[in-house]
Formats: sequence, C-alpha cells, structure tokens
Amino acid sequence: MAGLDQLIKYLVRFYLTGQSYIEIIPNLIHLTYQENKGISFSFLADLPTMLRVPLLSGVSAIVIVGLSFYIYKKWETLLQWEKWGFVFILSGALGNFWDRAVRQQVTDYMYFHYYDTGFFVNNLADDLISIGFVLIVISGFLKKEVNAAKQ
Repeated sequence: MAGLDQLIKYLVRFYLTGQSYIEIIPNLIHLTYQENKGISFSFLADLPTMLRVPLLSGVSAIVIVGLSFYIYKKWETLLQWEKWGFVFILSGALGNFWDRAVRQQVTDYMYFHYYDTGFFVNNLADDLISIGFVLIVISGFLKKEVNAAKQ
C-alpha cells in the first residue's frame, strides 16, 4: 500500500500543478497538488530544513520501528481487525516517511471541501493511518464484547 501511495504521489507531481485540479466528487473532493513540509495541517513546516527534516524523519523512523516491533511481538494475539489496522497504519507511516526522508516534504493531493469551504488536503498514506486507527478502535470494542461474554 505504501507503494501505491508513492505511485499516486508521483503521478500527481507529474500531471498536476498547484493551480490545476481534477474533480472526483463535485463540490466535495478533488485532486490537487500541494507540498507539506510539516506534519498535519503544516505544523512545524516553518522550522529550518536542517532541523525539520531530521526531526520529522527521525520521529517517523522511531514510530515505524517501534510499531513494527510491537506488531511482530503481538501478531499471534491480535484480532483480525487489529492486524489490518496496524498494517494500514504502518503502510501509511512508511509512505509519508519516504517523502520526508527523500524529498524533505510530503505530497498531498486529496482536497476535501464543501463548495467554497475548504477543510484539508491529504494523501493515501494519511487515509491509511486514519482507517487503521478506526479498525483498531473497532477491535477494542470487539474485545470488550468478547471479554464481557466470557464473564
């Protein structure tokens, strides 16, 4: 999935400019091209490059290694929803890490808006992380139901 994220980002950089867009769902979602030097909502984007890139890439690398270790150790005990959730999160983290480490910024391209009211621009990696989180939350509720049924 991280490879698909990188492919889409490449195509967006190749075919779109900051001024062009492709409407996917009218007045709701369109593809655009935007670079984000920071993290969510461009937080930390104004830091000097010599500080920002190692900091954001380093934190991302630590999270990826830690999450990979956790998944490896717990894989047999995880519910299916959790497994999918962690795989999605890890894939998204890898996609954005690659951008940060290699390109020093993340390519965002899905612009969510309602007519003229804009909300945010993100990418597949961001969506994978969000979907993975939701799957893990659902798994938490399923575990709670299983534990309640056992008592």
